[in-house]
Amino acid sequence: VQTKGAMATDMALSATGFGKFLARRDALALILTALLWLTGLALRPDYWWNLSNSFAILLNYTELALITVGLTYVIAAGDIDLSVGAVLALAGSTAAYFLKVLGADPVTAVAMGLLAGMCAGLVNAIVTVGFKLPAFIATLGMFYIARGLAAWFVAGQQLTGWPEGYNLLGRKLNDILLHYRISLPDGLLRSIAEVVSVQTIWMLFVALIAGVVLAYMPFGQKVYATGGNIRAAAYAGINTNRVRFLALMLAALCATMAGIINVAYFRSFNPVAGQFRELDAIASVIIGGGSIFGGYGTVIGALAGAAVITLIRALLQLNVQGFTMPQHWINVFIGGILIVAVLIDIWVRQANILGRMRARLARRTRTAETTHA
Repeated sequence: VQTKGAMATDMALSATGFGKFLARRDALALILTALLWLTGLALRPDYWWNLSNSFAILLNYTELALITVGLTYVIAAGDIDLSVGAVLALAGSTAAYFLKVLGADPVTAVAMGLLAGMCAGLVNAIVTVGFKLPAFIATLGMFYIARGLAAWFVAGQQLTGWPEGYNLLGRKLNDILLHYRISLPDGLLRSIAEVVSVQTIWMLFVALIAGVVLAYMPFGQKVYATGGNIRAAAYAGINTNRVRFLALMLAALCATMAGIINVAYFRSFNPVAGQFRELDAIASVIIGGGSIFGGYGTVIGALAGAAVITLIRALLQLNVQGFTMPQHWINVFIGGILIVAVLIDIWVRQANILGRMRARLARRTRTAETTHA
């Protein structure tokens, strides 16, 4: 008996042309991203079709996208990480504490932030893989621990005011050049440097490497195999413990980098930094075609899922002819899209509804031609 998942895989391999794209698990997220962007362009072309606005949206997208990259590996490997938002806060609070309270230099602050975040990831990996505790429970525990430690580091207060050298991690390229007294001449290059930020470039760099590894390298295939059927993967000689361990460490690393950049971007640290980011990241992976049960997921799909969430927030904040959507509707739309994405995966892709409709239409056409003949 062939399962629905196997049927969906067979259909994806046998499809041709545009049908091959629609058979991809991340097709919905990519289409939604394009539609939402065009919707913004139609509603407010004066504001939406603007270089600075485009990169402002990309700037808001960067933090979520960076977390989503690491979480894609964890979910594809069949685990979950509920602590990424809290790890972001822990890394940020550690860096802020060393900068403000201890007067450390930016390099030391970044190193200490990385150390704190990676220690949290190490605990997650050891408890999950070594002690065989479900990842849900282990990372939920770390969620509370990291969030509590982040607030304790800063005594529950907002920290601000440290050397501008650290803040360059969250600045535009032109700001960095001006900091080093380099001035670009007027023109396209300067216009791009004024809107492109360091964090955006870094996120794209990390996403590119992670995407290539997951899609084309042996380790990526081991991640899929582990998430798809961990027992079969172990019988095939894959060290599934190592795969899950590294996936959880990667998720912590991405969250840590996001936390360090968050402090530089806002020039301050707030104890509520990264709140609900873990839920946004999980939703991004699922909207992007990942499976909560493991075995599926692509970096480009997860990034598209993060773009969907970011664009929904941007669209609902638009002022269209004096009307602005109430902010509390944002989560309603995101939740609805998440449910629809899963239903489309079950009903449309796995049940092959579109294929059945095409076959039925073809039969009716042939019947009509036979009747006329």
